[in-house]
Amino acid sequence: MRAITVLPGIANSARLDDVPEPPLSDGAILVRTRALGVCATDREILMGAYGTAPSGQGRLILGHESLGTVESAPSDCEVGPGDLVVGIVRRPDPQPCPACAAGEWDMCRNGGYTERGIKERHGYGAERFRIEPEFVVKVDPALDILGVLLEPASILAKAWDHTERIGKRARVWEPRSLLVTGAGPIGLLAALMGKQRGLDVHVLDHNKGGPKETIVRDLGATSLSAGAVSTVPSDSWPRTRRPCPGGAVP
Repeated sequence: MRAITVLPGIANSARLDDVPEPPLSDGAILVRTRALGVCATDREILMGAYGTAPSGQGRLILGHESLGTVESAPSDCEVGPGDLVVGIVRRPDPQPCPACAAGEWDMCRNGGYTERGIKERHGYGAERFRIEPEFVVKVDPALDILGVLLEPASILAKAWDHTERIGKRARVWEPRSLLVTGAGPIGLLAALMGKQRGLDVHVLDHNKGGPKETIVRDLGATSLSAGAVSTVPSDSWPRTRRPCPGGAVP
């Protein structure tokens, strides 16, 4: 089968390779890839600035924002042939830190985790991949190809969860406005989630014009160009503002 591979640490080393079928040791569920997202992490790996191949192997199969259709799975799995799924990226440290031991390996404190397509594990950028039942997420078939946005959307969901937990520690926390710095995919998803929460959303981006402004307007938010932050009414901001990972400041 074909896969997108790279030599970690070597810039511009990406290529389309013929690779063996994924081993059963990768997981009991076999998935045929439908779509693959590309983000700044992938770009850094392609530039040679990041990434680690599996132990004993020179090349790394890229891809951590996945979407695929199950081809086969054990009968006792929650997914079966034909289901649309997304693979979780990170795997906990075999010698878990407190966060990993509590099931929150996305908050790993010692760096002993591995990640599909990034750190010491092959990614989802192949015609087929295998995955463990506990690391697969079933996607509503109505989402179709948009299901590939689940992984980046999960980052924003985590950021909102942390922001709201921190904010609610205050006696009074009633956010009304949201400033999103950057109108890339993560920023636009942050704006969408802000509108879902009933906030007055403003999106700041360096680029003027183009599709980003149209998307922001379609979300019901306000688009701002660089240098225009002062146009946001100051009396609409809550007294306490904390940065939100992913470029959002509620």
